[in-house]
Amino acid sequence: MAFELSIPQLGVSMTEGELVEWLVADGGSVRAGDPVYLLATDKTETEIEAPVDGVLRIKAEPGATYGVGTVVGELG
Repeated sequence: MAFELSIPQLGVSMTEGELVEWLVADGGSVRAGDPVYLLATDKTETEIEAPVDGVLRIKAEPGATYGVGTVVGELG
């Protein structure tokens, strides 16, 4: 079963974030704790880590802004 990667809410008032870049290529293997993508908000840039081991399937393009909760990738 695939684990969905979504835009996390990093602050109380955060409603969206920019997916700056993927740090792992589509189809790449990751381990829990590995940084997967870079997320920018109006206050900071944060590396978002893989919560589980798996193979990354990218579902969203970098350079775009997405709402909190939007699924941007999967780990399967």
